[in-house]
Amino acid sequence: MGKWCFLATALAAWLAAGYTLLRPRAETGNAQTRPVREPARLVSMAPNITEVLFALGVGEKLVGVTRDSDYPPAARTKPEVGTFWQPSLEAVIGAKPDLVIAQTFEQHRELARRLQRIGYRCLAVDIETIDGLFEGITILGDATGTPEPARALSADIRLAIVRIQKAIAALPRVRVLWVVQREPLRVAGRDTFINEMIELAGGVNAIGPTLHIYPPVGAEQVIAARPDVIVEPAMVPGALDEQRRQAFSYWRRYTNVPAVTNDRIYVIEGDLVSRLGPRLHLGIELIARCLWPNLLGE
Repeated sequence: MGKWCFLATALAAWLAAGYTLLRPRAETGNAQTRPVREPARLVSMAPNITEVLFALGVGEKLVGVTRDSDYPPAARTKPEVGTFWQPSLEAVIGAKPDLVIAQTFEQHRELARRLQRIGYRCLAVDIETIDGLFEGITILGDATGTPEPARALSADIRLAIVRIQKAIAALPRVRVLWVVQREPLRVAGRDTFINEMIELAGGVNAIGPTLHIYPPVGAEQVIAARPDVIVEPAMVPGALDEQRRQAFSYWRRYTNVPAVTNDRIYVIEGDLVSRLGPRLHLGIELIARCLWPNLLGE
């Protein structure tokens, strides 16, 4: 989910949390060879995978996690095996895992290839979309001998999302500009799970179709987009007030943008909206509270 000099650190940690700005979606799916026996020693190579494993009740089996795995708090007590983007082969081997669980981007695929050549079992899950999250939960439940908890977890998340949607079903859509970074300005495009979350929260992405997943945009595009709400995930924990002050100072120049005119600029806790994991519904609710503060409460 080390976190995301303010903007440089924020962007670096955003990437560490599982984002990438320009890479295409993984071509491989979630179909993987299942382990032949239930593993007793697990290594997780991504913060959201770590969260899922804890939610399935197998956190005690984790013998290695990435440095950015900081939720739940118990994850911080686990030995580190590098970062999401720079996994340590030596640290993984040192953990003596029965199963290494990774994602499907190139650094993780290369790690898995090297581990498999020396006899370690690896499982890759493709969690790039909300549907991919639910499929990934099922796969991880099967792999760890917890299929029933996996089904219950997915059902609970879906039910919570349905409750949010029922509360806002009759309301008009709100145009949302989702800011990844300010200098240079970069936003979330429509081919992202962020876009999925915005829509589930009752919004519509103010940015139209773009070449890049997280495209750079200029002032003209922002003005033309006319967002009703601007949302910025806070990447530095414990500094929300300062980040809000900086955000309002930055956006003051956009006097013709409705979100600025109406003081609808929100800096929110980054972890809940940066990782596709068991807290998905909480992230969607947090976004919905920005879009509908009078209905749901800020």
